[in-house]
Amino acid sequence: MTSLLEQLNKSPGAMVAVLLAAVLVLGALVGYLAVSHGRQSKAWSSLLTGSQGANLEDLLRRHFEDRQHLTDQLADATERINVLERKIKSAKRYAGLVRYDAFEEIGGSQSFAMAIYDEEGNGVVLTSQVGREGGRVYGKALVNGKSDRNLSVEEESAIKHATNQRAQPRISP
Repeated sequence: MTSLLEQLNKSPGAMVAVLLAAVLVLGALVGYLAVSHGRQSKAWSSLLTGSQGANLEDLLRRHFEDRQHLTDQLADATERINVLERKIKSAKRYAGLVRYDAFEEIGGSQSFAMAIYDEEGNGVVLTSQVGREGGRVYGKALVNGKSDRNLSVEEESAIKHATNQRAQPRISP
């Protein structure tokens, strides 16, 4: 320690120059840090005030509220879809129609067999037979695609026709 003091006493000008250089370096470093801090402060300020001058906290709160509202809507829509999916299974949406001549003396395919059923195969087969003296209508229930009554060839054909139409697109006007 005494040797350092002796050196300082021998050349005080050099010591002042070294200290002055250190002060200049430290001053430049302080200036750089001040400019950097100004940039960071400006960026942080713009983040906190948002693009329309809104506070970041307000923006986050509104975002959370909007997100919660959308989550509630999604839950409602999901529940409605589930209800509709359950209902559509029992919707009578498959139909097949076969026209034919029930009697030799009557032409023009005025008689028909029509099958209408749902996803599970539950529904009905309606048959109308038209003759010279009158007409007859028959109805047979379908449960799981089967009837407890004997089906005619035309009725089975109507069921098959409805089955083949499942993948057909809807006709647009």
